Amino acid sequence: MTPWWVVAGCALVMGVVGHLTGQRLATGGYRIPEDDAERAVGRNWWPGLLCGALSAVAALAVGDLAGWAALPAYLLFAWLTVGLIWIDLDVHRLPVGLVVPTGWGILVLLAVASLASGDRRWLGAVVGFVVMGLVYLVLAVLPGGGVGGGDVRLAPLIGALLGWLGAAHLVIGLAAGFLIGGVAAAALLVLGRAGLKSSIAYGPAMCLGAWVGIAATSRILTVLSGG
Repeated sequence: MTPWWVVAGCALVMGVVGHLTGQRLATGGYRIPEDDAERAVGRNWWPGLLCGALSAVAALAVGDLAGWAALPAYLLFAWLTVGLIWIDLDVHRLPVGLVVPTGWGILVLLAVASLASGDRRWLGAVVGFVVMGLVYLVLAVLPGGGVGGGDVRLAPLIGALLGWLGAAHLVIGLAAGFLIGGVAAAALLVLGRAGLKSSIAYGPAMCLGAWVGIAATSRILTVLSGG
């Protein structure tokens, strides 16, 4: 069982980081002329709370399952999730300058964790990287696949994080992303906020699906097995 003070510490520190990140994002510095954004960015209350909550989830789920050496990688992903949700909802774009450098940082942290733990979880991370990357690459080239280049760049990173935890986490996280994205798209259509040909931000669904895989895989498997 993860000590409460570890969970609280991660939530508090990363909550502050998330809040500061939200203040930075509120300046709109990530916008480029091609975004053609029509409204002011404004401030939001949720970045600090979301970053803190996801960090607590990481401490609870990853610390017990994969060891503390891997926790920094998932805390960094919590921070990345906040940034990508904000930006993708605003301009429907996952910036290369955010996804790629942070992604490399997360992969390096996973490699360090593998060396520290001496186990073979790195193999699962490699498999997840390849599998999820290929799935989204196929969707990108298929007519009507509905994913863009940013999604294709983000997918291998999420696959590595899920694969590190296990094959079941990879499958559930991947499926949860599709489910969340489908439900969100249907809701927007029903509410008249989007049309059949509208561009819909899919990065948030991918990130939140990953967190479902990280946090709830064990519970989902228990329910499916009738336990």
